[in-house]
Amino acid sequence: MASDADILADLLNLNLLLLSEKDHTVLIEKIMDTAGAACGADCGFFYGISDDSFLSLDYSYNISLRLSHRGSDNQSFMPVVYLPEQRTKKNKSFVEQCYFNREIINAPNIYAAADTDNTFFANYDDDNGYRTISALTLPVINRKNDIVGIAQFINPVDNYGKNITFNSEAQKTVQSICALAGLVLENRSLTESYGQLLESFIEVLARAIDAKSPYTGAHCQRVPVIARMLATAAVQEDSGPLRNFEMSSEDWYALHIASWLHDCGKVTTPEYIVDKATKLETIYNRIHEIRNRFELLRRDAHIEYLKKRLADTDSKENLQAEYVAKVKKLEDDFAFVAACNTGDTPLTDDDIARLEEISQIKFTRYFNRMLGLSWAERDNVPDPQTYEQPSMENLLQNRPDHIFGQYNRGELYNLEIRSGTINKEERDKINEHIVVTIDMLKALPFPKELSKVVEYAGAHHERVDGKGYPNGLTGDEMSIPAKIMAIADIFEALTANDRPYKEPKKLSEVLSIMKKMKENGHIDPDLYKVFITSKVYQDYAEQYISPQQIDEINPDDYL
Repeated sequence: MASDADILADLLNLNLLLLSEKDHTVLIEKIMDTAGAACGADCGFFYGISDDSFLSLDYSYNISLRLSHRGSDNQSFMPVVYLPEQRTKKNKSFVEQCYFNREIINAPNIYAAADTDNTFFANYDDDNGYRTISALTLPVINRKNDIVGIAQFINPVDNYGKNITFNSEAQKTVQSICALAGLVLENRSLTESYGQLLESFIEVLARAIDAKSPYTGAHCQRVPVIARMLATAAVQEDSGPLRNFEMSSEDWYALHIASWLHDCGKVTTPEYIVDKATKLETIYNRIHEIRNRFELLRRDAHIEYLKKRLADTDSKENLQAEYVAKVKKLEDDFAFVAACNTGDTPLTDDDIARLEEISQIKFTRYFNRMLGLSWAERDNVPDPQTYEQPSMENLLQNRPDHIFGQYNRGELYNLEIRSGTINKEERDKINEHIVVTIDMLKALPFPKELSKVVEYAGAHHERVDGKGYPNGLTGDEMSIPAKIMAIADIFEALTANDRPYKEPKKLSEVLSIMKKMKENGHIDPDLYKVFITSKVYQDYAEQYISPQQIDEINPDDYL
């Protein structure tokens, strides 16, 4: 049995450990060892009780047998027990009695205790060649007065190695020390609960962002997968520039949180911009309005033809040929405008000139354009009288009321987008989501271990050549996890098969694009090399990419 001086020294060491040790399992074991030493126990068992009332033997030690078991290793002694099922049991073990009666049980001779189930001790003794005599069983209670564990100490011995019993003084000492276990378990429960709450909130937010768009429904969920795969591959590098790269547990957790939250700013980005599949799309694709104008012009051409026939201004053959030529030109012009609308092919200067020419074709509007508008739309029209009277209007229009807030919805303006479907103002709005993401994350009181979340999440559109946004960081100014985020975001976007503005790309096409991005200073070349040589792309593709997109890849072709 430890002396008072030894007990005091152990308690001081335990106090220091409580301040520095983050692993709750280690703390519980140290508390049990300290309490056992204070009362001279030869053996000890600690039982954890889960929130859903499952009892498990989490730690056991036996000094004379030189045994020490942690976690699931103890299941060979005792399987997990569902406590509510034991309530009606006739003979209960000391641990069960302690739990249900909320009492300390000090048994000088366990096998002499009537109406007690000693099956556990009988099996333990038989299996280990041991003899359990006395047992002290105590409930471990938290500040909410809930039993969160059971501590049990066996066979105390004096300083001469002689078996003794647990006296009242030893019981009080053990009870005081084990009270610390209640605080430790309560802190663990709170930490886990807050951690689960944080992760659940993050996941709900990410899923809400994905749910805004039926076309990007998995982006926020898949970027964390790629980021984890690439980070793991980078840590495993044993040569080259990344051979010394390591990540602490805090770094891993920060990367995990950042990858889930990297697009949280998209809650402010209008859906029609995120999902904009054609140049004229806002809430719907406005190509239908322009098609109707072509329909009107075709009808007008037909009417003009019929009028000329009635007036007998020329031969039937000449008039019919003139009409067919007009219809053919209208059909060709509309097909061209419709092709420009999709954004599949970059526009040339000749294409822009032809759009300008087509836009000057006139049609007659008879109905009042001001009817059926919302108050916001009405207030956005600078000269309502212009729209109230019939008027000759351009086939493709850029009207003053197309400028709405920061957006330009002009038809010709959008059709003349040279590449893709997003105009400058919409691109600025999309880019703004990074600034919003950073501002949102800065507003959250992340604990110190998650202080890098803002950096990791806010840099996924930066480029190593300094031409990215929002801060124009260079590769030297970015951490490796931030560069990992950029590659993960790009790879997921390129491989996604649910985007309306592009057809699904083959894996070989994706890697060719990323190789060019590496060469032109967009992504980090060292991480890109790891991405290829470790076949992160292949591991991800096999789980998340459509089989039709996966083709034969020779890694050397993409280095």
